[in-house]
Amino acid sequence: MNDQLLRFDKKQKYLVLDTETEGLNLIKSRPYQISWIIAQGDNILEENDRYIWWDDLHMSEDAARITKFNYNYYKSKAEDPEVVWADFSKELYNPEYKVVGQNLLGFDVYMINVWRKLMGLGSDHSYVDRIIDTLSLARAIAKEDKPDFDNFLCWQYGWNNFFQRGLRTGQATLLKKYNIPHDKDRLHDALYDIKMNFKIFRKQLFEIEL
Repeated sequence: MNDQLLRFDKKQKYLVLDTETEGLNLIKSRPYQISWIIAQGDNILEENDRYIWWDDLHMSEDAARITKFNYNYYKSKAEDPEVVWADFSKELYNPEYKVVGQNLLGFDVYMINVWRKLMGLGSDHSYVDRIIDTLSLARAIAKEDKPDFDNFLCWQYGWNNFFQRGLRTGQATLLKKYNIPHDKDRLHDALYDIKMNFKIFRKQLFEIEL
């Protein structure tokens, strides 16, 4: 038994995150919801679900439909972007955490950068080296590949960009694969998604040696 593997490391801390956004444009779309949990080993220690106020938020029709967006609810919960950022960023840039999420490398890192720029901050991707992307892991597991620890981020990007017709690695598919009980009607709510995603991640650790 290799007690250095993450599956056995009960002290390792994780930041699991997800954004919901007004659209899918990687350069312009803004996140309106950011949810994150702090976990250690198998256990969730803290939950956060925050909404980000934009005066001119423009939800695309598809994004509103998928996320069941309700403007009145959003307006009642949303806070100043800088207030939410202050709380979130101290966790994001905490070097103690592995940063976990579904398709972070292909989507959420761009949304976080849009958010930064709108507050007048420069790009800062220093946290990306700590990302473990469950979408990348799912594709590697499906194709029976092993991690390249010498080039782990590049290895993940390779799988994040991998496409094969018929290969399904979305979160709903992974929840079914691992027989994780879930409410499909609650998927695409950021906080619910990351709770489910953390369960997927803990299952993945027993299929791939990290």
